[in-house]
Order: sequence, then C-alpha cells, then structure tokens
Amino acid sequence: QARMHTALILATTLNFLLLQISAQQTENEVSHSTSVAGMVKLLDVESKLIENLDNYATQLERKLEAVRSYVADMRAENDKAKQQTESYLSNPLNAFALIRRMHQDWLYWRLYMEQPVGHEQAAYVPQMQQHLPTSTDLEEAAASIHRIQLTYDMKAADMSSGLLNGRQYNVSLSSLDRYALGKHHFDRQNFGEACQWIYQAIQWLDGKNKLPRPLALDRAELFQLYGEALIKMNRFNDALQVFNNAVAFKQDNAQLLQRRLEVEALTRTNAHLPPQRYSIPQPGAYELGCRGGYPSKSNLYCFYNHTTSAFLRLAPIKMELLALDPYMVLYHDIVTSKEIQELQYYAVPNLMRATVFDAKTGRNNVVKTRTSKVTWLPDAHSELTRRLNRRITDMTGFDMYGSEMLQVMNYGLGGHYDKHFDYFNATTAPELTKMNGDRIATVLFYLTDVEQGGATVFPNIGKAIFPKRGTAVMWYNLRHDGNGDPQTLHAACPVIVGSKWVTNKWIRERQQLFTRPCEKM
Repeated sequence: QARMHTALILATTLNFLLLQISAQQTENEVSHSTSVAGMVKLLDVESKLIENLDNYATQLERKLEAVRSYVADMRAENDKAKQQTESYLSNPLNAFALIRRMHQDWLYWRLYMEQPVGHEQAAYVPQMQQHLPTSTDLEEAAASIHRIQLTYDMKAADMSSGLLNGRQYNVSLSSLDRYALGKHHFDRQNFGEACQWIYQAIQWLDGKNKLPRPLALDRAELFQLYGEALIKMNRFNDALQVFNNAVAFKQDNAQLLQRRLEVEALTRTNAHLPPQRYSIPQPGAYELGCRGGYPSKSNLYCFYNHTTSAFLRLAPIKMELLALDPYMVLYHDIVTSKEIQELQYYAVPNLMRATVFDAKTGRNNVVKTRTSKVTWLPDAHSELTRRLNRRITDMTGFDMYGSEMLQVMNYGLGGHYDKHFDYFNATTAPELTKMNGDRIATVLFYLTDVEQGGATVFPNIGKAIFPKRGTAVMWYNLRHDGNGDPQTLHAACPVIVGSKWVTNKWIRERQQLFTRPCEKM
C-alpha cells in the first residue's frame, strides 16, 4: 500500500509537470494584458515614470526661472540705454559694463543654454524599459479589443467614446489609441476594421482635441493610411477624396503628391470593381451565449443537498440542477469572501501566462485562444486548499486523491478561453491518463462578479453561466463508458469590463472506481 501511495503521488506530480513543461519558454514574456492583477504593476511603473517626468519639468522650470529673472533686468538696462543712447554710452561706467557684458556674459549664457537639462530623468526611462509593455503586449491588447468588438457586436465609434455593450462609461480613446488599433488591423490586412478605427482617429482630431507636441500625430500620414486602406477595399473614389485631404496638410510633399496622382489613375481604371463593405459576421452559438441569448434559468429545480456526504447532514449546500446531459449543477454560496481573498493572496505573486496542452508535441504552449494568467496550489499548500478539497468531495462525492491541483486564474483585457474540452484523449495523450485516468469532472469556482462579459458558455447544449461571486459550477466530462462527452464543449467568453477570478479542480477518474463505476468492459 505504501508503494502504491508513493507511486500515485509521483504520478500526480508527473502529470502536473507534463502540463507545465513548456511554461519556461514564456517566463521572460510578462504578457501584461492577460491579467488584471498583472496590469496593477503597470500602474505602479507608470506612477514612477510620471513622477520622473514631473521632476524633469521641475528642472526645466528652475532653468526657465533663472533665465527669466535675468531677462527682465537685462531688457530694462537695454531699454534705458536705447532711450538715451548718446548720454548712456558717454558714461564710462555704462560703456565698460556694455563691453564687459557683451564679451563675457553672453558666453556664459551660451554655455548655460547648452547645458543639458534633466539628464538624470532622461536616463531613468531606459532603466525602466524592462518593466514596460513590449510590442507583443500591444498586439495582444489590440487583438483583445477586436475580440470584444466581434464577440459582442460593438461598433468602433461606440467603443471609442466609451459605450461598451450598451453601457456608457466615463472613458474614451484618444486619437493615438484609435490610430494604434487601425494600424494593427492594417498590418494584418483587415482593411475594413482598419478603416473604422482610423476614421475614429481623424474624428478625434477634427473635434479640436489636442495632443502634447512630442506625441502629435501627422494628419497627412493619418489620411494617407486611411486612403490606402480604402484602396484595398476597392473604394477608389473615397480614397481619392481622402488623399486630397492629406495633400491639403502637406502640399510640399512630392511623394504624397505622386501617390495622389496614382490614386487618380486607379480610380479611372478600376471604376468597374465593386467596393467591399465592412460587416461583422453573424453570431454563432458561442457568440449568442456570450451575449446572453440563452435562457437565464434552467427548467429543472433547486434544492438543499444533504446526502452526498455525512457532513452535509449538518451543513447542507444549495444546489441548482442545470442539465442532465451532461450532468451539470450550480452551487450557491459555496465559497466565502475570506476564502476568496486568501486564494487571491496566494495566487498573485505566482501568476503566469496560461498555456494549452498540444497532444502532437506533448508540450504546453502559449496560444491566442487562451488569454489569462494562472497559478497552481498543491493540495497540501495550506489549510485553505485542504479545506476546499474536502468541500469539493462533499459537493461531488468524488475522492480527490490523485486529482489535479487547484488552479487559480485571473483574466485581463478581453480575457477568454476559446471552445475546448477539459478531458484528454487517452489515445493521443496516454502519459497524462495512464496512472490517474482522464478528467471525469470539472469544478469551477467563481471568485468575483464580472460587470460585463466573462460567461462560461456550453454552445452544444445552449447553456451560459455568468460569473457570480461565491458560486461554483460542476459538470461531468466523461460519459459512463469512460469516453469524453462532446456535449461538454465549452468556452470562457471575453471579459468586457471587470476582473474575472476563478479557481478550478479537475477531478481524475481512477479513484472514482466505486463512486461512479465505468460501464466499459
């Protein structure tokens, strides 16, 4: 028995290592946008950079004050001399002072003007470079905005002004933000989306808004990019009008003038081509569920469960039966606020980018279809993890022995997990199932309310569970014959507004031999 016990522990550890083996390749990529908790650090970095810029301004102001304080005196003396030129210069003291000033003082002023200001503050910015988002972070953030836009059928104009999914927020995007989104789509040849965002950048500038000089957008370049996107959509007349606007801002730019002539030629020769129109695709079952298109209540029933374990006779739990095929239940008030805070406390320092197992390579990879950060808490990590595992046993009747660790996740900007199954395929991933079996069930705890978005959607059965703090959903991944249930296909919808925290437990089947016997011979 001792050997079996040791072997089971080793197998459980091996499974965990196999699931995490490729995490090393992403340790240098912070992936800021994939976790709200992770982006908190960016605010701290930004605060330091703002303070540094303020110190730079202080240095400039001190130099400016020094200059202005002497300018007034020098001008007064110069005006005095010019009003009574001959009398002033006839005085030997004034004459000497003028010669001395012109010979010495202006040399000192030149040297003073050439002295660098804020050198220390300027050097601080590259020192902080390692903490700043990378180009990959910006690409992921732009892709997340696009994901939200497509999933929830939002317009670029609405999102730019802070109208998200029908709810107005006191926030808007600047022309730089809108331009960055347009450029992101243009570089990926999504010209319809590019036009939407570039046009919004132009609208922002036309609204008499101003950017600080170091960040100012070149209007001619903005119009030119908009025109190039329109050309790609066969909208040549519109493109020509846009290029005319660009030339109006840069009439002396020979390259721009030449490009306008080329657009005029394209307009004449391609007038027969039908223009492409931008449209958001029709929603599928997944998008419909994310948008709240499924029934909000089940047609089954709710009850107090006091039979699954002896402990529940003293403390029954609230259960709502959501579905029978697959078996799915929702537990209410199953985790306390104190427990949630403790889980987050343990998780935050160790959050890392979530990965997905690739059966072909046998490795976990960072993928665009899963954007969140996770950490794993071993069963013996703390009294909290031991208590939660006992509670899961009370909830499900399953033995946690040999199952996977608790996984705590935080979703960031547009955080989601595309359609997937939780179970493995024993034929393609035998190393992950041979000791403890496949994932017979999933228990998913919702640790926070989410203001908008973030539902767990089961498109094949038309179910959507929206996050509610303190609840948990459980479903069976395997049928009674031990094979995976395709009805359990599910996804985490993109978060629109809010910080979505969840923790889940994947329960392995081997230890449930007598709890839920397999019919497979």
